[in-house]
Order: sequence, then C-alpha cells, then structure tokens
Amino acid sequence: MGTTTRRSAIALAGLALAGLAACEAQAGDDGGRRELTGVESVGDTTGWDATYYESSCASTEEARAAGEAVAEEVEAGGVVLLANDGTLPLAPGTTVSLLGRGAVDVVYGGTGAALIDSSSAVDLRAAAEGAGLVVNATAWEWLSSVAPDYPRATVGALDRPETVSHYLGEVPWGSYPQEVRASLAGTVGVVVLSRPSGEGADLSQDLLASLESGVSETFVANAETARYEEGQHQLELCAEERELLAAAREACDALVVLLNVATTMEVGPLVEPGGPCAASALVEIGFPGAVGLRSVARVLTGEVNPSGRTCDLWASDLSATPSFMNFGDHTYPDVTDYYTSIGSGAHFVEYEEGVYVGYRYYETAAAEAAAGRYEGFDYDAAVTFPFGYGLSYTTFERELLEVTREGEEVSVRARVTNAGQVAGRDVVQVYGSAPYTGAVEKSAVVLLAFAKTAELAPGASEEVGLSFAVRDLASWSSDRGAWLLEAGSYEVSLRSDSHTVVGVRTLELGETVYDTDSATGASVANRFDDVTDYLETHCTPLTRADFAGTFPTRAEDRTAASVDVALEEYDALSAVNPDDEMPTTRAKNGLSLIDLRGLPYDDPLWEPLLDQLHPNAMNLVLNNHSYGSVSVPSVGKPEVREGDGPAGISVYVSEAGHCGYPSEYLVAQTWDAGLARAMGEAIGDELLLAGMSGWCAPAMNCHRSPFGGRNFEYYSEDPLLAGTLAAAEVEGAFTRGVYAQIKHFALNDQDTNRCAHLLTWASEQAIREIYCRPFEIVVKTARGSVPYLDAATGERREREVGAAKAVMSSYNYVGATWAGGSRALCTELLRDEWGFDGYVISDWSLYDYTDKNQAIYAGTDVNFTTTATTGEMADAESATAVRAMRQAMHRYLYAIANSNAVNGQVPGMRGVYA
Repeated sequence: MGTTTRRSAIALAGLALAGLAACEAQAGDDGGRRELTGVESVGDTTGWDATYYESSCASTEEARAAGEAVAEEVEAGGVVLLANDGTLPLAPGTTVSLLGRGAVDVVYGGTGAALIDSSSAVDLRAAAEGAGLVVNATAWEWLSSVAPDYPRATVGALDRPETVSHYLGEVPWGSYPQEVRASLAGTVGVVVLSRPSGEGADLSQDLLASLESGVSETFVANAETARYEEGQHQLELCAEERELLAAAREACDALVVLLNVATTMEVGPLVEPGGPCAASALVEIGFPGAVGLRSVARVLTGEVNPSGRTCDLWASDLSATPSFMNFGDHTYPDVTDYYTSIGSGAHFVEYEEGVYVGYRYYETAAAEAAAGRYEGFDYDAAVTFPFGYGLSYTTFERELLEVTREGEEVSVRARVTNAGQVAGRDVVQVYGSAPYTGAVEKSAVVLLAFAKTAELAPGASEEVGLSFAVRDLASWSSDRGAWLLEAGSYEVSLRSDSHTVVGVRTLELGETVYDTDSATGASVANRFDDVTDYLETHCTPLTRADFAGTFPTRAEDRTAASVDVALEEYDALSAVNPDDEMPTTRAKNGLSLIDLRGLPYDDPLWEPLLDQLHPNAMNLVLNNHSYGSVSVPSVGKPEVREGDGPAGISVYVSEAGHCGYPSEYLVAQTWDAGLARAMGEAIGDELLLAGMSGWCAPAMNCHRSPFGGRNFEYYSEDPLLAGTLAAAEVEGAFTRGVYAQIKHFALNDQDTNRCAHLLTWASEQAIREIYCRPFEIVVKTARGSVPYLDAATGERREREVGAAKAVMSSYNYVGATWAGGSRALCTELLRDEWGFDGYVISDWSLYDYTDKNQAIYAGTDVNFTTTATTGEMADAESATAVRAMRQAMHRYLYAIANSNAVNGQVPGMRGVYA
C-alpha cells in the first residue's frame, strides 16, 4: 500500500469508508436455516451490559508500555544465533566497541505502510549499557557524528523508481581516526551490518546495472559506487564492510557481528574458518522495532538464551537460487495504451521454479544429488544455514518417540531434553517426504508441524505432541484438478532443521484423490488453468526429473503477442445481466446493525436490514474507504476507523505514539504461535483504545526471493510457518473485536512494477501449495468468540466463529487478470472452496486498472480509495450493480456487526422465527 500518496489522500478525504466480504451462506446454530416471520421491538433494555470488549489496559500510555513488554519478548524469542565459537555470551562489564554504520543508525523497521514510530527508539548503546556492558565511547561518538555523511539506501516516494537508491552507506575504515582505532584494543568488536528495505522497491540484484541504468535521480555515482564490482548485488558484503570486518577482527579481542536485516544475505565470509572477515559469533536480529535492542543486548550477555530459528534458508550464492533469473523488471514492449494512470505498458514475472522455493529446492537438490541424478550439486557448499536452523547457549537432545496414524490424522510424539548447563527453549520440527514418481512435482522435504518448547532447565525434558492431516502429504495435480496422494512409502521425520535428521518413521499409504475441500466439503477444481497453461507453454518449469536441464535461465523481455497474451480494459456494461431484478432498497423496517450481532451470516434477519440500504449509501461506503468508513444511519452502522501496519499501528494512520514491534520476519524467527498471539492481543488493545476496529495486517506473502523489498513485513518462505503465526495474530486481535485484513491476496511477492500491470505467471500447484496456502490456513484455522446479547433476555452469550473476517487483495495480476478482479481467486477459491465469510478489500488504489465494477463482480467488495482520486463506479445503477453492492455490504456489515465498532450498543429489535 502507499505512503506519501496515501497520506495526502487521507488529508483530502478524511476518514471515508470501509468494506467487507463474506462467503456463501452458512448454517445457523441448528445446522439449518430458520424462517423469519416478522420483526418486533426488544423492549426495556435497562441494565443490559453491552461492553463486548474491554482493553486489558487503562490508557493508551499503559497499552503502549504493555506492548513494548511484548515486543521485547518477541525480539528475545526471534534472535537467531547463527555461529558462535564460545565468545558469546559476554560477561557483565565487558567493554564493547559498537562499529559499523548500522550500530549508530539501526534499521528499526521497514518503510511504507509498516512504518513504525521510532522517534524514541532505544539505541544500541543504551541497550548495551542497560544489559551491563561497557561501551567504547570514543568509537561510538565519532561514528555517530560521521554516519549521516554517507547516504544509505532509501525507497523515496512509493512506486517512483526515480527516487530509489541502493547505497550500502558503510563508513569506510580508512576514515577512522587513529584515536578511534587505538580505542578498540582490549574490547570486543560488535559490528552491525544493516540492509534497509521498504514498500515500493526491491533490493538491487546488480548494483552497477542499477546505477548505470539512470532510472534513479537519487542513486548516483559517489566514492562508494566507484568500488562496485561487476555483478555485485545489495545482499553481499561490500568492500567497505569487508575492510571494516577485517580491521575489527585484528584490532579487537573478538568479533561479534549483528545482522540487522530482514531477509537473507550472503554471509559466507563471516563463517569462513580462518578467513579475514570470520566472526567469533554471528547473530541475526532482524528489524527489532522500537525496543527490541534491549533483548538483543540481553542475548549478548546471556540473560536471554537465543531460541530463534531461521525462517528462510540462507544460500551461499543468492544468484544461484531458482528465482534469481525471474525476479525484477521484465516487460511486454508491445503493450501500449492499456490503462494510463501508472504507465500504459505491461510487465511480467514467471515463477518457473514452481514449488521449489527456498529450502524446498535445496533439500530436493540434495536428495537428487545423493541419488546420482543432479551431478555437481553440493549442499554444504550451496547452503550456509538451513531453514529452521539456530544455535543456543545450551545443547538439546531430541528423540522421535512415535508416529501413529488414526484415520485421517497422523500424530507425532517427540522428547526434548536440555543436556546443557543453562535454561533454554528448543523448536520441534516435523517434516514429511513423499515418494516422487514424476506424476506431480514434490519437494523432498516439507514442514508438516512445529512447536516451541517451554523453557527447560538443565536436565529437564518435555514431551511434545504434534499432529497433521494425511492429506497434508498430498500434492495438487492439475491433471486431476484435485489433491493427489500417491501410493507409496511416506517418511515422517523429526529434524533440528530442514536438513538435519533426528529420527524417521515410515507410513505406507494407498492412493487417495481428495476432490473436496478439507474444511467445507465443497468440490475443488482447477481455478487457474490459463495461468498454468501459459507457464507450461511459454516457459520451462523446473522439474525434479531434470533439475540440471530445467533450471531457470534469465528471463528476457518479449512481446505479449508472442505468448498469446491479450490485455483489454474492463467494460463494466458488458457485465450487466438484463434479467437481474432490482433489489428492495430504502425500506423502513426499523432494524439496526446491532440487532444482527452474533447472528450467522445467513440468518434471514439480514434481508430486511439490507432492504433498508440506499444505493447511494452503498456506493459511498464501498468506494470511499480510507482507513475507515462513514456512518450509515439507515442501518445503524457507526463510523468505523482502522489501523495499518503488521509491526504495530503505522505512523501513516495515527501519530499518537504507538508501540513499534519487530518486523514479521523476526516474528517468524520465533517459531512461537503463543508469542504471535500475544502480539495480536497487544496490538488489539492499542487499536481498541484508539477507537479502531480494523487492522491492515498481518501480511503473509512469500519470501520467493531474498531481494523482495517487502520481505521484512512477510513471515517466511514456508507457508505453514507463515500461516500458523498469522492465524495466531489474527486470533489475538479478534479478542479485542478487531478484524484483521490479511494481505496481500495473492502472489504479491515482488515490489518492482507491482502497480504497473505486473502479470504473475505460476502453476496452479505452486499457487495452492505455496502462495495461497498461508491465507487458507488463516481462513480455516483462526477461530474466535463473538460475545453478544440475547435479544429476548439480555443475557450475554457467545458464538464461535472464524476469526478471519477481512482479506486485502493485491496490486499484481494473477495471469492476465488483476488479482482483486479475479473471480477465480476472490470468489471460487477463497469463498466457494475455503468457506471465507468476511469481506475483501482492495489494496490502496490510485490506479485505473483496479476497476471498481470488476472488483465487486469478482469478489473484492470494498475499494481502498476515494472517488475524489479514482472516480466513480462506471455502473452503480443497473440491477446487476446494485445487487452486487448489496451483497458486498452484507459481507462488510457482517464483519462490522461482530467487531468492537458496536461496543456499548444494545439490540432494539429482534426477529420472530417460525
């Protein structure tokens, strides 16, 4: 979503309107529909308690303080100790020299919609001293004074490449004065390496090419760029960093490196035995938010035992990853005069790697190499750190005790014992390996379940029980249009990371075709044949049958005509059905939205309420949403306000001073659903106290490439890890009456050209197994309880519901169709199959290709924009359009009715049923 442009729109439009979507009708309490015979007054409601939600804090200040305590816990749980020769932990009183641009200019969070308030953020010196370390003041004060003189990467204005720069911004060792160099003797050097990133631009895969392209007006030649080497990218160590590391290693007693990054890097030189840049200890701290550095310092001293695990695999050569050649700027040059608000051309990205994303590729490549089918591949050389990897200050012994199948569920029991000398936590990771016949692509290893232990004292053990469904071992078969579980031997393994096996059990399974949805029982089918066909016809999909021969090569611009792509602007009038009848509007039935709270989505009482809506009011609400929506008196809908930002309430929505949390990348490194839920609850408290009912978060797109500029606000390359943690956050916020707008649905995995008609091509298998899977997990597993008042007695009751009540669609296209205008995505998959009963809102839109009529007919109910900037719906008057708006309002109002927006209201009317 936008920042500068969005802010100006907010100033222009104020708080406009909000939106919601719901799926097909759901059953009532008794599993069937009731017949409505009338509506009557509730009567005297004196003494009825309508406080549905209460914050656990008494004030916004208290909520921020409570949030900061949670944020510190999240950071403490997500710090990953990648390497350690025994230097860490440091003894209290140790003198440290905090070095590197990142030490004095920490990247607290990413830019864009997730921008947090860091105006009073804890700096590294204060954190270190607070943990009992002594900071070398000479080095700190000098570095602080000169760091601003060196430009560092910035996104600038959103979606304006001319404002993007890619400088590393390191202070050269050659500029360090002699007195600063001398001050390092006898200290432990703590070098911080940072990589800023933000919404609207990806990191550079080729710094020289980015510089010489002339695209940017702010990324120009200087002393740093003069040292760039051919092919150097933004995620490897630059010359200035290598020189600093080598000098610090020589001058200091030991070298500790903190990686202040929210994506993977090439860090081989830091762990090369005896190498000039080899670190004594290497620690990944992510983007720590406003207070997370306190926890980082406590990790350094051992007050906190690190328990984080990598959320992505760290490759030694990022240019050798399967996505590298098909990421970035690729154009159909023959597309012209196609929508013009953000250029009239079209761009593309082709996911040729299919399901072989991140560890799925590297672990499968290792299996193929071991079988003699992938000559030359060396896992140890290709991988620096596996997925799920992390060290501790203690040691753990792990045992796979049992794997049992009962019906459609597999249960796993494992034991973890702390065999070391200090208390610590471990992560239990269960993986599956399916037989590969070539009928459908399969990773050799897939994460099936995980859990984090409690803190175990030395010598203590914990038995952990995990489970997964048999069908989780199945793969999507486009040939079958269903999930296929092939007959054969399936290995279930306990591992300490994606590569290191602790124990294995085998399940013998017969062939099963799952042609219905796991949650709804609805029929499943191919939804994206056009996208799959393009990939199979015009690309070379990576196949396990021949990794060497099908490994992706560099994508080149090509004409749309050469790949049979025809783009046409949407014609709203062509969607009008002349047989549609105009629904009832402007009725006077006396109902108010609060009267529907706690009732199922398909309760017949909704119909007379929706009959009261005026078409103009529907149009206004659905097409003027700017972090909230105006009141609609005809149905008793209150004004609604919403917050943004997966790392806490963004400064673009509220400058009141809210807690800034660690980025989602760091949250993923906790592997701790309990912490994620606590974070959702704490953010929910702040939203509730700020009078906000919605939250544009969490974000759960895939780390398809480490160069993704928005990886910091997405969880992981693994959909199960992402979906599980996101579901926990959604549940936490829901306890405060906050509906989370989970985003960006879907395949919004690069920011280059994201708003410039970016056609994303992927196989249906990859779409379902990787890119849509986190959303599916949240929709199906996030649960919550809606407290409401019995309209007959005033007694408080509760209804368990799905906690996912809002989804945000994305800017990119899925194939040749804008994601928010894709019926296959927003209706057939999301609602018809998965059973989603909330509303869909578009991403912040200033662009004409996000057509409002196309959106509402496809299943995107609310347009996150204002008509002042994007104009009116082309058709808001036909029966077809009014019926679609009514359905969209139903979905939206259903979410509002069951949120904190109606806190304090009591029902005044009730339905009479046969």
